[in-house]
Amino acid sequence: MFVVAAAVMASCSKTDTVKQSQTGAISFDGAYIGYPTESRAVIELDQSLTTFQVFGQYVKDAAPAIQVFDNVPVTKGGNGWTYTGGLRPWVEGANYVFAAYAPANALVDPQVNENGYLTLTDYSVNNNNKQVDLIYAAKEATGQSAGNTPVQFTFKHLLSIVKVTFKSGFDAGTTLTVSDVSVNGIPSTATFTASRETGSGELGGNWGAASGDQNYGLTIAAISEAQGTASDNIVVIPQTIPTGEGEAVTITFKVTATAANNEVLVQDREFTSEIPVTTISAWDAGFKYNYVAEITPESLELEYIQFTDPEVELWKDAEDGDQNLPLQ
Repeated sequence: MFVVAAAVMASCSKTDTVKQSQTGAISFDGAYIGYPTESRAVIELDQSLTTFQVFGQYVKDAAPAIQVFDNVPVTKGGNGWTYTGGLRPWVEGANYVFAAYAPANALVDPQVNENGYLTLTDYSVNNNNKQVDLIYAAKEATGQSAGNTPVQFTFKHLLSIVKVTFKSGFDAGTTLTVSDVSVNGIPSTATFTASRETGSGELGGNWGAASGDQNYGLTIAAISEAQGTASDNIVVIPQTIPTGEGEAVTITFKVTATAANNEVLVQDREFTSEIPVTTISAWDAGFKYNYVAEITPESLELEYIQFTDPEVELWKDAEDGDQNLPLQ
């Protein structure tokens, strides 16, 4: 019916540094954020990040953990990164674990486990109120009597992005309108358990198996050019893409084709296609996936003007044969 391909966006990273706060107090520096994403209901989280939430605790000499940050906002301003509730001093010889996330509205009553790392139990994304970007970071540190440096997080995007791009296989005068686009049967709930620092190539934890199928409606503008038009994006749980009868993720949509003279060639032709898994079999955290469909006259079962081998009439000799030319 159409050609389907997948493309993955590459990562990017840069440093955002600010002044240190008072010597001897726990302070925060700029954060690395890998794999910037965007989505239809998302405040795009990238190197321009100006606020994040922090948990922090330490243990020393086998004593119970002491919590020093409990979901405290850290905000960038004229004096660098600051937090409320008074400055927390470093404790010499204490082993710290800091966990951070953004945006604040992505999580309801977030908690950290006994080791200080974030656990998202039955985290769910759906088509209504949980289409938000979610970044997470964890950092370990040991308190020193002097020379403590600001905590610099490496944030990772915990979710995946999926979108659909439609291309036209028609002439430039034909307009294709795609409507009722839906990505169906995506498991939307899973548990994320963090257990270590985040870093380059390190998510800092693992997603469990996803469950609870969800359908996601998409919107898309009219398609009139061959390079294609992309739908809005959806945020999904990282997972192995479901396959098999009754389990596969499908994309459904309708197509209307209109000729240059505004004559409707096809009205609301329905299509259904399974997401391919031959090349990409899983959606990984922090990556975008683009599924491309080329709509052609053949896919709409339209007969279109074609040309075949031509016949060219041959030159013929004059019927009266050669003519003598008199010499004067």
